[in-house]
Amino acid sequence: MNANTVYDVFLALPEVDKQRHIQLVNEYNTKEKNKLTTAFKKKNREVLFTKQDAIDYLLKNVFTSKKHN
Repeated sequence: MNANTVYDVFLALPEVDKQRHIQLVNEYNTKEKNKLTTAFKKKNREVLFTKQDAIDYLLKNVFTSKKHN
């Protein structure tokens, strides 16, 4: 089924059904937009570290001597 067939079927619907279809499409688009907005907000949360946190991490994990057995 291609877009032209779908459009022809839509045009053949009674006016009440056309309006209902448009309403459902708009509700779906609103829900999808809200999902994207929520996902976008979640992705932009930043984790803030202080300078001391960075120093402690480097001393603990990077600047350590490896012991050979």
